[in-house]
Amino acid sequence: MLVKEYLNNSLKKLVVCGLVIGSTVILTGGNYPKVELVEDTYTVQVGDSLWSISEEFLQKNTGGRRYILEFKSGIKELNPWLLERPSECEIYPGDELRINYWVKVDEE
Repeated sequence: MLVKEYLNNSLKKLVVCGLVIGSTVILTGGNYPKVELVEDTYTVQVGDSLWSISEEFLQKNTGGRRYILEFKSGIKELNPWLLERPSECEIYPGDELRINYWVKVDEE
């Protein structure tokens, strides 16, 4: 009897949680801003580092929250030749880096 009662209570809680999550998704679905992926190329300058480039482009990323380490990793993923360098963070003036970031788009 206790097991049946426990299962009924657990099932009720599961259904209520599902309804709360489902209604939250439905109600907030229209509130997400429209975003667009920007694909850019950056030519490395004297004194640049992957960290400083990540900081610069992170400020342009207005389409959602991203963290600097994630952004830096994204640059490495888009430029796999960086991994062939003695230090995967080693860049030189004149190197061209592909960089992606998201921007909000004004809805008309």
